[in-house]
Amino acid sequence: MAEPARRLEPAGTAAEPLVRVENLVKHFGAGLLTSVKAVDGVSFEIREGETLGLVGESGCGKSTLGRLITQLIPATSGTVSFGDVELTKLRGEKLRQQRRQLQMIFQDPYGSLDPRMTVGDIIAEPLDNYGIVRGRARATRIQELLRVVGLNPYFNNRYPHEFSGGQRQRIGIARALALNPRLIVCDEAISALDVSIQAQVINLLEDLQREFELTYLFIAHDLSVVRHISDRVMVMYLGKIVEIADSAEIYESPKHPYTKALLSAIPVPDPKIQRNRRLVELSGEIPSPINPPSGCRFHTRCPIARVPGICADTEPPLEMKAPDHVAACHFSDEVALVTAPAE
Repeated sequence: MAEPARRLEPAGTAAEPLVRVENLVKHFGAGLLTSVKAVDGVSFEIREGETLGLVGESGCGKSTLGRLITQLIPATSGTVSFGDVELTKLRGEKLRQQRRQLQMIFQDPYGSLDPRMTVGDIIAEPLDNYGIVRGRARATRIQELLRVVGLNPYFNNRYPHEFSGGQRQRIGIARALALNPRLIVCDEAISALDVSIQAQVINLLEDLQREFELTYLFIAHDLSVVRHISDRVMVMYLGKIVEIADSAEIYESPKHPYTKALLSAIPVPDPKIQRNRRLVELSGEIPSPINPPSGCRFHTRCPIARVPGICADTEPPLEMKAPDHVAACHFSDEVALVTAPAE
């Protein structure tokens, strides 16, 4: 017998860790005896009801990490726990049932929707997969979800090509909401959209989080957007987490030189101030994840690294530098002294 239709309801109010990641590793084969170390020993928590922002350069492993958490790809080693359930140990039907609680919004609103399916069928696919609703209740649920994300509920018989990029992303959000998940991984969910549309989608995500008490892992390149939407920010570099802190704290007092370099690249809306700013430029090329540097992976580009010395020889642990502020840097006290190069 099919499960009765459920209303979209809050998941809970406790600010307890919803997801625990411990020593998570994902290596992809890249030829004989070589591998791409996409995620290499990552540990962190996502607290229930929060938005954890994840930032870093392209190729650092952000999207891979999001897919590991939702178990779209298997981990090489390490654990991902969702509540009291260790997802990395589940297989088959048990894993499929847990996936009802974890959903994903993909980066490309064009490629993530099947062009041969109507919008109604796209949104209802998770419902059909789990046999939750049928018949008139199915149609009602589709219209409810379309209404929740700000679309006309009678658009359910249209096809994806009839919508703009922002509208398609709203359809993707509706699909993610269909099973009443507790965690949604937003994998660069706004990067393919126009700036004005980005603001609308961000506001929608915030409204949905307040209404249904969702938990987000928000992956993005734009640090100004991450600052706006995130409660905490996690910085990733070459498969490693290098800093995690409260959003306001990390922007005001970064403890890792890579974080400071990223923050210096955020443009200021005042043209006079922006014209006189100088970026913290990083020297050297981004190392290959196939053969990352020894010790601190950032030392080949770091303005305060001791080379030769501890930075090149010893990997810094991710440790507490201030209350609720962890960073992986041997000389975090000197990060405040990092300045832009003289012209």
